[in-house]
Amino acid sequence: MIDHRRRLLSRAALADEGRITVRREPDRAWPGDHSRLCALENDGDLLFLGERPGPLPGGASAEWRLTAQGRDALRDA
Repeated sequence: MIDHRRRLLSRAALADEGRITVRREPDRAWPGDHSRLCALENDGDLLFLGERPGPLPGGASAEWRLTAQGRDALRDA
């Protein structure tokens, strides 16, 4: 398993309800993990829960939840 894949799935597995969130800054730039989380969503390891506006104009957060497939992938790694 690729290191960032394992890191993100592990982070979600350790969080409450298997959720992982990234925050978009007011300059509208997402951190690099956003695209990695989207890839894990496309693979079925995460379920996208949506975006929420942040406290500053242009800011937001995106949230995913670990799926059973994602837990299995992490366990098999």
